[in-house]
Amino acid sequence: MKAAIVLLFLALCVAINADFVCDPNGDGQPDCVGRSGEISRDFWDPTHYWKCSGTGQAELVACDPQTGFDPKTGECVDWSVWQWYPPCPETST
Repeated sequence: MKAAIVLLFLALCVAINADFVCDPNGDGQPDCVGRSGEISRDFWDPTHYWKCSGTGQAELVACDPQTGFDPKTGECVDWSVWQWYPPCPETST
């Protein structure tokens, strides 16, 4: 019985961690279930960002002309202040 509880706990930890795994080769499209209104960067195109709709779907939204999405502020900013950041956070080894 204890082994089953431990295995269940480990499976839960893996499932939770899988939601937070960043794929730098992907486009950054988020899983929007339960995240209505949240925004995140598009890894391939800084002139767009993802916004989670109330239906649980990610919608690609364009920034205004002459602006790019800044993942640090969560807003579209003028190109003169825009800066590239790696799509996935650095992990310490």
